Amino acid sequence: MKSISLLFALWLACASAIAQDSVVVGRLVENAPMSYVPNECPENFVCLRSWWKSVIRIEKTIQGPQLTGEVDAAVLQHADLNPAFKAGVRLFVLRPITDSQQVRKFRVSYYLQEMIRPRQMYCLSRPPKEYGLDIKSVYQTGEGDSASYCFELPPG
Repeated sequence: MKSISLLFALWLACASAIAQDSVVVGRLVENAPMSYVPNECPENFVCLRSWWKSVIRIEKTIQGPQLTGEVDAAVLQHADLNPAFKAGVRLFVLRPITDSQQVRKFRVSYYLQEMIRPRQMYCLSRPPKEYGLDIKSVYQTGEGDSASYCFELPPG
């Protein structure tokens, strides 16, 4: 019985490792509608999202299973991406598709969970309020003399 429990635990660990998300830095090479995937919108409904294929050129894996080269991923989105966003997006979260029927349907091996453009933060050695800055969200790291108070400038 112990050996069966051990085998099950090992299988469970392997299965969860296989399905783990990968967080990668890279560039979006392509983003196009999947014309070969039928629209699954129910009759008499207005659906605002459809499946698109994104091709990501991986530069570095930050977390999760290592990915290299170019990866194709399926993503539900409303419309074509803004060219500036498309050119600037750098961080991607990719989730393996574990259902073989879905892999055949989409003709890709991953779902694109997130794609993020870098955002700039400014860090001060004192709280921004001490300089008259009215910043709503401040990220503090460290304490005392080694503290940093980081924030993004509000838009506009």
